[in-house]
Amino acid sequence: MERIAVPDDYEDRLTAARAALARLPEGPLRDTAARVLDGAPSRDAAGAASDAADRAAALAAQLMSCGFDGTDTGRVVWLRLDYTGRLGSLALSPTVDRMSNRAVAKAVEAAWDAAEGARAEHVMRAERVGADLLARCAPDPRSAELREWIARSPERFSGGVSEDDVCDAEVGLGGRLTAFRFLVPNATIDIEYEQLGAEVSGAIGLAQRRAADRLAAVVASGGR
Repeated sequence: MERIAVPDDYEDRLTAARAALARLPEGPLRDTAARVLDGAPSRDAAGAASDAADRAAALAAQLMSCGFDGTDTGRVVWLRLDYTGRLGSLALSPTVDRMSNRAVAKAVEAAWDAAEGARAEHVMRAERVGADLLARCAPDPRSAELREWIARSPERFSGGVSEDDVCDAEVGLGGRLTAFRFLVPNATIDIEYEQLGAEVSGAIGLAQRRAADRLAAVVASGGR
């Protein structure tokens, strides 16, 4: 098989491509390649597009590596969300054994809201920094419609699986926590705080997985 050397210089690449095009037999393939070459951007435009792609990749990588922390005003609950809003880690203070089920459940919700706030703020900052990159993007009505539908969806997903569950988490279709509660009396008093934290994490994680499975099925089906 003949090897084709790809020049480093942009104009040299176009020249080589046109030379290769001339060797193609007439037909649809040659016609398509000719249209592509006729629409090739200038060196400056190609360089700007390459620079924009590099910046976009760097911004995306930075966002995807971020974690967003939240705690309640009493610092009873600490949790971290990833860039998609999925729970990464959660810990409870040893002082939960002095608090009621309801108070700790409200602290979980407050910590979640704080982390979500940090995540939203970071995304807005990234959008401001990359405003020129967003302006280059072609509108995607399907994605915008899907995001709007997720935000409006009344569907809720539970993290409870059986009557033995210690707690239950409720999340929306996008995975955001909408409610949390303990299912057994005196859970905060009778269960060691580290184990209780694991129970809370497990309930939220299960609810988010159920929401993600539902969303994936909807997207795969192309409908709602």
